[in-house]
Amino acid sequence: MKESTKLGFYCSSLSWGGLEMNTVRYAKWMQERGYSVFLFAVAHSPIAEEAKKTGLPLVAIRRNSKYFDLLNAYRMSVLFRKLGVSLVWFRDTRDMDLLAWSKRMPFSSFKLLYQQAMQFGVDKRDFIHSIRFSAIDAWVSTLTFLRQQVERHTHYPKPRIHVVPLGVDTARLRPSETLLSSARKHFQVSPDVFVFGVIGRLDPLKGQHLAIEALHHLHARNIQAQMLIVGESTRNEGNDYEASLRLQIEQLNLQEFVHIRPYSAEVFNFYHAIDAFMLCSKGETFGTVTIEAMAMGLPIIGTNSSGTPELLNHGLCGLLVDPDDTIEWSLAMEKLTHKNDEVAQMAMRAKERFNLNYSKEASVSGMIEIVKQLVTNAL
Repeated sequence: MKESTKLGFYCSSLSWGGLEMNTVRYAKWMQERGYSVFLFAVAHSPIAEEAKKTGLPLVAIRRNSKYFDLLNAYRMSVLFRKLGVSLVWFRDTRDMDLLAWSKRMPFSSFKLLYQQAMQFGVDKRDFIHSIRFSAIDAWVSTLTFLRQQVERHTHYPKPRIHVVPLGVDTARLRPSETLLSSARKHFQVSPDVFVFGVIGRLDPLKGQHLAIEALHHLHARNIQAQMLIVGESTRNEGNDYEASLRLQIEQLNLQEFVHIRPYSAEVFNFYHAIDAFMLCSKGETFGTVTIEAMAMGLPIIGTNSSGTPELLNHGLCGLLVDPDDTIEWSLAMEKLTHKNDEVAQMAMRAKERFNLNYSKEASVSGMIEIVKQLVTNAL
């Protein structure tokens, strides 16, 4: 079955973030499990360059329009058929219309799998959306709350909606090693202070400014913790927000306590360098960085919004706070600095929950079951 099943991972994005990273990861993981895989991406895009590094078969495509790109849809239909692609897997809603049209072209026979990356903000039960969604053979939500949104805001058939969380390969985190000293040295942070960590794109929606303000409140209560912020501005969108963060740090006299460092593929250094993890985003659909922190057994503070409460089992595996209340943030931070049994048990529960639900093995196994159902039904 695997040998005869050719999977096409399609992504026309020119950006490089969680959506694109996970597209590459799942393509590689499915290849490791014995499937023949093609990655369809725009030539010289970040995702195409990453595919080359990881040894994934790359098929260069044209950058499609978001809607009614019928010529490109026809071209892709022919290409999928020529390569013998049995199933096309995509994550970016920008590609949905093109792939729906491609699936409806004459002689097309591939199955279409959508791995949901974003939550719904508005109702999508209108005729156009319903027709577009009907081309999708399997809709995979990464959390139960996302599935409930699909059921509430669309006419998509409930039996074809699946819940399979994203997974993390813990090997890249090196959790069994003791690397605090070298990781702190890597980021030029003192080895003998309590460090809170924030990682992700430098963007107002990620809330780094709230974390800095919360640390300021913590210092007002004479708790001299430090903060490591790892991330960079979105490519080609300027660095105004980063500049505003540095100004904020200066105005609050936190220059010695807040460290902003660029993102590195050696992400294990970040998790080994910190004592506690903070997820400050208001609308994080599925925080991969949160489950990475869970895998590392770190104490976690997250926002009580979007997908984070479900990830943290509604407070059993991490502290949940109002995303806009930096005083509440600082009180949660103070609680974690005590390093007591309650904090340790919470972190242990987070690690156990990761192993059960969010590991690479659990996620890939769930996705393979869906692929098998789709391909078997197509025979």
